[in-house]
Amino acid sequence: MYKHISDYLTKDIYPFHMPGHKRNPHFLPENLLSYDMTEIPGMDVLSSATGIIGNLQEEIATFYGAEHSFLLVNGSSAGILAAVCTCCADDAPLVVPRNAHASVYSAVVLSGARPHYIMPQITAEGLVAGVCPSAFDNMPEGATALVVSPTYEGFVSDIRAIAKVVHAKGGVLIVDEAHGAHFAFDKRFPQSALECGADIVVQSLHKTLPAFSQTAVLHVKNAKNVDTNRIKFFINAVQTSSPSYVFMSSCDYMLRKLWERPAYFDEYLAQIEKVRSYLPTVNETAVLQLLGREMVRRNAIFDIDPGKLLFSSLVDGVRIAQTMAAEYKVEPEMATARHILAMTSVAHTIVGFEKLVRAIDGINARSCVSDIEADHTPTPITIPEMVIPPRRAIAMPAKEIPWEAAAGQISAQLIAEYPPGIALVAPGERIPYGIAKKSEMVRVIL
Repeated sequence: MYKHISDYLTKDIYPFHMPGHKRNPHFLPENLLSYDMTEIPGMDVLSSATGIIGNLQEEIATFYGAEHSFLLVNGSSAGILAAVCTCCADDAPLVVPRNAHASVYSAVVLSGARPHYIMPQITAEGLVAGVCPSAFDNMPEGATALVVSPTYEGFVSDIRAIAKVVHAKGGVLIVDEAHGAHFAFDKRFPQSALECGADIVVQSLHKTLPAFSQTAVLHVKNAKNVDTNRIKFFINAVQTSSPSYVFMSSCDYMLRKLWERPAYFDEYLAQIEKVRSYLPTVNETAVLQLLGREMVRRNAIFDIDPGKLLFSSLVDGVRIAQTMAAEYKVEPEMATARHILAMTSVAHTIVGFEKLVRAIDGINARSCVSDIEADHTPTPITIPEMVIPPRRAIAMPAKEIPWEAAAGQISAQLIAEYPPGIALVAPGERIPYGIAKKSEMVRVIL
């Protein structure tokens, strides 16, 4: 593993993928080995923070506008697990869209919640878009609701309107804002869910800010709706008892740099605007076309993150991404048959953006009409029948069978492509006939 990574680094491929530090040392402390500490006197304890860690959490809460903020060293997944387990006891209703992260499905099993699945909007190109506020009109009284906003591709739902519906039903709103930790740093980004009425918001620092992988934060905005003692318990239950001081101290270092010099975001957003103004957009003749604000107000998309550079590809995007890495030394975050996603952050350099522009120019210059492939019309996705609650389904005896024989059986696992994607089958659901094969074998309940 070490050699493989070392060999990859010698290729000098520029990262347009997570983590958000982009291997730029400017936002990370020097001599990180020295910061690998344990809970010696004066270093505080993450599980019961009252000293230097507690002070940092209070500063984070003040900046983001939360009542309480908790550092996470097991990623946003830990925050999602803790949030759902806090709000949902056995058989409690959880209204959740099918594009929820895999950790949400794990949280449903661990908490014993009974999921009420809803579908997000899907664009004509097959992209998972926003969630309509009206999707929550029929939610059970007092239920917990969870929304993913922004999505992996940077699409923001109308959280203010959703919060209004959820609270009118006496419910609690959790927002998986893993891809939106940077929103609070500049008004040119979409408003954070914390400003829009969400009760619990989970953010990954490492996705869109210059932080190490696994670093994240859970915010409680409305403590009157959330039992903070329960949330502390569940955060500690799903996190390691040996938290990384490298992670925590580097978050402190990075955040202070950004807080003390807002011009970092002025420079970053100026570069984004420059790139967006240069690259070909939709309705042009280029094979790779940059999607933008024309997406807003379509398919429940309330806003978009300008830092997500999402390209529509008229040819196989996976092949294009391979060419970008091999020939142009640019590695995008994600590639599908029809789209390529380049994730940016404040840690990007002008040189990096120039590499990306050269790559897109080069791909478009060498592609022509004859390259255009058949239309990849997305297959409609429906929510399968839930036969057994997920927690019971996971606990029941199961066996592996070939995928071809699985239709009609009850799944003992989550069947989904992550990231991003919509779960095709969740634990306890009957596997439909005719959905595309995702693996050679699948676990089904005996």
